[in-house]
Amino acid sequence: MRTKKNLWVYVLSIMVLLQMGVFACSSWAADVKIYTFICGELISNTENFLANTRVGVQARFPVPFYVIKHGSDWVAFDTGNPGLTAKDPDAAIGKDRAARYKPTMKPEDEFQVQIKKLGLTPKDFKAVVLSHSHWDHSGGVNNFMDTGVPIYMQKREMEFLKKTVAEGKTVRSPLEDPNVAQKLNLKMVEGVFDVFGDQTLVAFPLPGHTPGIQVLMVKLANGGRVMLCSDTLYTMENLEKNILPGVLADPSDILQSFNMMRVLRSLNVAIVPSHDPEYYIGKALAPYPMYE
Repeated sequence: MRTKKNLWVYVLSIMVLLQMGVFACSSWAADVKIYTFICGELISNTENFLANTRVGVQARFPVPFYVIKHGSDWVAFDTGNPGLTAKDPDAAIGKDRAARYKPTMKPEDEFQVQIKKLGLTPKDFKAVVLSHSHWDHSGGVNNFMDTGVPIYMQKREMEFLKKTVAEGKTVRSPLEDPNVAQKLNLKMVEGVFDVFGDQTLVAFPLPGHTPGIQVLMVKLANGGRVMLCSDTLYTMENLEKNILPGVLADPSDILQSFNMMRVLRSLNVAIVPSHDPEYYIGKALAPYPMYE
């Protein structure tokens, strides 16, 4: 079984390199910019993000989501915390989870409010790419009800979510609510997915945190590439010191994903972690682009 998994990661690596255009060239490049929004913070013990590290020491972990401009089109990667988190964290994500992570946000941190900085409303998006189903990444997806905007998830992630709900558990995602899900234009993908078909926005799975989590590779107009890692990589310290996440991880898959990131970083891909308390310090946040 381990041999098959190693082969799967190797094949995926080759597919990603092909999708990145390493073996191809193009005379046309879309105007691509990445805007970063911080949708509140999680005030949590460090060991929840870096296992067995600084046990009992709390830090403030940002909750980001991203908006990518592709020519005249807009794509969201994740949607941040549920809006209710600003008023009642216990109701938004459950009392036990709220006690563990202590989410804090203001009403103006909510997805549909923040995107106004770019003059956008949910219906203005060409697509949404969800990294995975957890509440702090899919929490604002309900803003896209009745808009018809396609929302792309890995099929394996949706299967994981349905299995979790069937077992009487919850990840506190709006996707768990049938009344929400039936009003969303959900699109299941399997493996590598090129959003525009031009190699500028390529999503692909890097499992471990959840079975179907996916990352987004973005190719900028200057030829540079940025990988938005979501919870496949909490912090740069996880990658640099090979430290596993504290919770919700398949260790073997996570370590394979770390290896993939190291290969991509050696190819000059900028790696963007999700909840790194230090990474976003000094970087431009929306309405200014972080990468262009």
